[in-house]
Amino acid sequence: MSDIRILSVKSLSDIKYEIAKIGVEKECIDSLSMKGTFLVFKITELSAASCNIIKQTALSAGTDAAVHRNVITGSIKKSSLILFGSLKEIERVAEKLRGQPFGLDIISEKLFGYVNGSKKNKCFLAKRHTFEIGGSVYTMGVLNVTPDSFSDGGQFAELDSAVSRALEMVQEGADIIDIGGESSRPGSDPISQEKELNRVLPIIEQLREQSDIPISIDTYKSAIAVAALDSGADIINDISGLQFDENMIAVVRERKAGLIIMHMKGSPKHMQENPHYEDVIQEIYDFLKERTHYAINNGIEKEYIAIDPGIGFGKRLIDNYDILDRFHEFTSLGYPLLIGASRKSFIGTTLDVPVNERLEGSLASLALAIEGGVAIVRVHDVKETVRFIKMYKTIRKRNN
Repeated sequence: MSDIRILSVKSLSDIKYEIAKIGVEKECIDSLSMKGTFLVFKITELSAASCNIIKQTALSAGTDAAVHRNVITGSIKKSSLILFGSLKEIERVAEKLRGQPFGLDIISEKLFGYVNGSKKNKCFLAKRHTFEIGGSVYTMGVLNVTPDSFSDGGQFAELDSAVSRALEMVQEGADIIDIGGESSRPGSDPISQEKELNRVLPIIEQLREQSDIPISIDTYKSAIAVAALDSGADIINDISGLQFDENMIAVVRERKAGLIIMHMKGSPKHMQENPHYEDVIQEIYDFLKERTHYAINNGIEKEYIAIDPGIGFGKRLIDNYDILDRFHEFTSLGYPLLIGASRKSFIGTTLDVPVNERLEGSLASLALAIEGGVAIVRVHDVKETVRFIKMYKTIRKRNN
């Protein structure tokens, strides 16, 4: 007797696998699979004329687009547009928009980028290290050498204990060690450069002597970045997104350091004082787009940049939920994505647990980020995270 069931297909590879399994000719698999992948795009700041052209083009390609109700009358000058359709239909739209006026040829090129899978960076570079982006999820182990960080403040303030913990994380499977000498917890005050240098440099130097693990320095100060890179660090993790120190951009460019650009609303001292967003995803997206353009325009090569939407940095509880739930949208920017949700207060609030009991919440957040295309996860619990990623990837890669 015939039966019908819904298929759990999460990627183009899943669809290809199912189509091939029923005996379809090899020459037809690619074309058919493109018809089974549904995509939704939001295109902003379009003229009314562009909206009308795209909508008519979408209809002629067998799909549709949503626009403001007054676009057709021309009574509004600009509108956003929602374009949706199968991968094959989007390809047809891109073909029909090629060579069109009003900047539609650029939109055509971008749509082709999604269709052909060429939108994302293929690697993240950091001095002598290359991180291949695509299948792998890299684990960045957190080493806070401060007395007042929200999770492990004071635990690794001594040189021996800090180096020991770093080497322990290496043994547990960390791909990167992120060292921070100034707390960025909500309400924290900045410290002097001298104090920050005294905290981080001895650890970087000793760790570099004992391991070739890539080292990230969590700082927004160019002087700290220079000293850390000279001592063996490879990556600058700037929570300010290159906003707090105008000299940081030159340091990154000249030293060929990896750069992580993070979104933060305000400063650590005041960031949790009633933060507000009209559209949190769009506003973070726009910030990261502007900051990466700034970096590129100032000589940083794209392959040296990763981005972080900044969980917990000037975010309300619901904002953190939205970031994780819609994490995949940030892949549209074309840079490797980093997430730092580990042990954050939104987990404690949700589960009503102290900071040392947030592993389950951290791993649940991590699952959403992996599903959304994260490349680097910044975590405190390295061993557990590495095991979680291995299990997750083992299950998901069977058909890919």
